Amino acid sequence: MGYLKGKSALMIFDKHANLKYKYGNRHFWAEGYYVSTVGLNEATIKKYIQEQESHEILRWIN
Repeated sequence: MGYLKGKSALMIFDKHANLKYKYGNRHFWAEGYYVSTVGLNEATIKKYIQEQESHEILRWIN
């Protein structure tokens, strides 16, 4: 997560230089992160994974 937040902050500051003055020293994101799931069960997760695998196969074929 730190890599994602760091790289995205660099990209945002590169495209919007004026934000450097507002946030200073590239402290754009807050420390830490939050992850939550709602109502997912094993069947839903399994279906999601299978659909992702199918999508990847089609991507490589095309």
